[in-house]
Amino acid sequence: MLCSCHVNSGTKVQRFLPLRIATITFAGLLLGSCAGSKTEPNPEPQQAAASDIELNLPESVVSTECDCTETDIVADNYFDHGVRALAARDYDQAKKYFQKHRETGDSEAAREADVGMAFLALLTESVPAGSEASRSAGVDERAEMMILALAAVKTLEGRIDTLDALNKALSQDLEKREDALKRLRDLTLGQEEGGR
Repeated sequence: MLCSCHVNSGTKVQRFLPLRIATITFAGLLLGSCAGSKTEPNPEPQQAAASDIELNLPESVVSTECDCTETDIVADNYFDHGVRALAARDYDQAKKYFQKHRETGDSEAAREADVGMAFLALLTESVPAGSEASRSAGVDERAEMMILALAAVKTLEGRIDTLDALNKALSQDLEKREDALKRLRDLTLGQEEGGR
């Protein structure tokens, strides 16, 4: 049943026969490929078992063999030792460390030493050396330095209050002197006018 046309002449049938065979073959291949690729949707995705999962995470840095002693060493200088001496409230030793730090010749070291010495001078007034009673128990050096800094701030606030009181007294004294000078000037001008 390749051809449903009337066969009047044999040439007409043979002319369309290769085209029809090619079309039917192509359609068959097309339908066959569509039918072969047809799959039913899976309503539940399959979960892989825990043993089937392969992790590709990098190895931990801790587990690798490493000689980390070189990276753990922090280069302490005299300034660091001075700060530790301040935290321990050993002000004499801190002063020596800051002076040695200045002697290293570096401009940054000199600036750090100046800051350390200024802080030391302030602490000498605010927190007595070796005052273990006021030293906080169980805190590390950083916390102790914060405690000392707060004590220094309190000392500075006390200085400011003292200077404010002194300024107020000086202002009142200056007003009294100006009043006295004004009265003296008025008296002097009054005598000059009376003498004329």
